[in-house]
Amino acid sequence: KHDGKKRTVIIAVVVAVVVLAGGLVWWGVAAHRAGTRLAQARQACEWAQTDYATARKTYDDVAKNKTYAAAVKIDAKQVKDAKTVETFAAARKAEAPESVACPTDTKDAAQLERAAAGVREAADWYASHATGALEAAEKVVESRDAKTLADARAALARRVSEARKLYDSSKGKVAAGKTRDALKQQLDAAGALKDATDVKKLKDTKAALDKAMDAVNQSVHAKQEEDRKAAQEQAQREAETQTTVPQPQPAMPSPAAPVRPAAPSDPSPAQ
Repeated sequence: KHDGKKRTVIIAVVVAVVVLAGGLVWWGVAAHRAGTRLAQARQACEWAQTDYATARKTYDDVAKNKTYAAAVKIDAKQVKDAKTVETFAAARKAEAPESVACPTDTKDAAQLERAAAGVREAADWYASHATGALEAAEKVVESRDAKTLADARAALARRVSEARKLYDSSKGKVAAGKTRDALKQQLDAAGALKDATDVKKLKDTKAALDKAMDAVNQSVHAKQEEDRKAAQEQAQREAETQTTVPQPQPAMPSPAAPVRPAAPSDPSPAQ
């Protein structure tokens, strides 16, 4: 019996030691895991904070971009598609998230994880809105350029139509034929720019066409003045000719011979 009790005690001690050792191991593992989680959470939050700072700077720098600055000054009347201006305005008015940061004096891994998630979300917002705002600005500028090109083409087309009518109607009516020749050259040059995309060239060609039309109009006016003066001089010459040539005098009628009165007949003697 004594040996049995001794064996039981030994077994109990061994079991207790095993249990204690297991508890120590579990505690050690748990502590290690907790320490690792805390370190990982802190590291993740720091990385998120770095990304946040980069995204925030990128977002702030968008306002300094030349395309963005140009788009700010463009209104709906200056673009081909007014929706681009509306989209850009909405992007500019988007409400930014509040400033966030990682706590530096906590040992709570869960708190750090929540903070990291918040910082990451804010960083993503700034990054996406920086890209979105710049893309919206680029579309506004592109729409403005498209309208500017369309307007320049339309203006040139209208002037070409007017110039052709002037060219046809001025035939034989100009003082200097070279003005019509110059107008024809400008018409040919304008015709070659039907699908041109160079706005400056389109405007310069229209200006040259305007100048050529003005020259033709002035030449037409000069021809009219010449014709008026020529007609006036011709009329004056004709009038002078009529005053210098002697006019035939009308023939005077011959005087009529005097009529002698008839002698009275003798009266018959009274019976």
